[in-house]
Amino acid sequence: MKTHRSALAVAALAGATALVLSGCSTAVGGGAEDANVLTFASGSEETTQKLIDGFEAANPGVSVKAEFIESDASYIQQLRTRLSGGTAPDVFKVWAGGGGTMATWKVATDGLVAELDDQPWAADVPDNVRYVSSLDDKLYALPSNLGAIGALYNDQALAAVGASIPQTWTQVLDLCKTAAANGKVAYALGNKDAWTTQLIPYALTATLVYGPNPGFSEEQADGSATFSDSKWSDALDKTKQMMDAGCFNAGPNGTSYDAQMTLLGQGDALGAVQVSQAISAAEQYAADGATFSMAPLPATDEVGAQYYPTGVGVSFAINAKAKNPELAQKFLAYVASPAGQKLWAEVSGSMPALPSDERELSPVLEAVETARSAGLTTQYYPDQVWPSTAVQDGLLVDMQRFYNGEITGATVLENMDEAYKAS
Repeated sequence: MKTHRSALAVAALAGATALVLSGCSTAVGGGAEDANVLTFASGSEETTQKLIDGFEAANPGVSVKAEFIESDASYIQQLRTRLSGGTAPDVFKVWAGGGGTMATWKVATDGLVAELDDQPWAADVPDNVRYVSSLDDKLYALPSNLGAIGALYNDQALAAVGASIPQTWTQVLDLCKTAAANGKVAYALGNKDAWTTQLIPYALTATLVYGPNPGFSEEQADGSATFSDSKWSDALDKTKQMMDAGCFNAGPNGTSYDAQMTLLGQGDALGAVQVSQAISAAEQYAADGATFSMAPLPATDEVGAQYYPTGVGVSFAINAKAKNPELAQKFLAYVASPAGQKLWAEVSGSMPALPSDERELSPVLEAVETARSAGLTTQYYPDQVWPSTAVQDGLLVDMQRFYNGEITGATVLENMDEAYKAS
């Protein structure tokens, strides 16, 4: 693989709240009692709090002062500002690989996070996961879980219209017709939260590009491949076909992630292309007894040859200037432990990133694991191995314009190529 040059992956959830958790009466300030307080920042309060509760239960007398900034854009802006100003917490969420200003390669390049190779769990990080968690062969992040991107389906909504999960591209378009004929949306889309705009192209390129050719990213790095001259163009053509076929809800650029998950959860949409962790969000809006399934979004008409994009979901890093580095190391050790991996995978609706004999996968993730065993998953989300933040930043902006009919897929890819070459 190429040497990392600079440093998102998908997928966190959206809103904006803050919470302070404390299991004892200490106050963060500078006294000796602060030795038992860890400062922490992440997103997705509902799931991450359960991980923190598990850590506190395993470490009596320790408390966590946690901030939950659930909008990715706000999180990235605030953490970068606080890291620059020396006020960032001891432990915080980062993304794997490159492609974002809070991605591992970038924060490591900027000297903002501590090296982790001396930690007892470091040797357990699998090679492909280690690649997007390190820079110049030095480990800087704990990959805490693995996720997948695919089509999530409301089982009861599908059954109500007499439909089944598509296994081919033609069946995807047929599902869109069936949904419309029954007053439903086939695939809910929430592009107001810009990070969702990348998910359908990522899902399609898993089968069209990265699955059949795992070396595509290396070819881009050595200049022998581009977005424009690859089947990325087919992926955007197929996305346009879905738009023209009425597969999505009206006004997707004005629809939030939460609204997307509401449509899916309540059965007004039969499906949605999302990260695997989003099932828990859909469940919040679903009727009692509702169930959900996940499958690859087909990109061809070849049955049994569709890929899932998979990659590291959430990673945690230690502030290079942590006020309590020992407790920060203890937190990461807990997350990396078999018990921590099992708990985190369960509450986040994901797969453990590190080996864990205790893991128990949901039926949804068992389907992804089966695909992995059959060689039908990719190693990384596409942006995790892009050389700079500019490629994905441009993609998110351009995809909103694309869904709005302002630019073509060819223009999206030309702009991505320019950003890649300039990195």
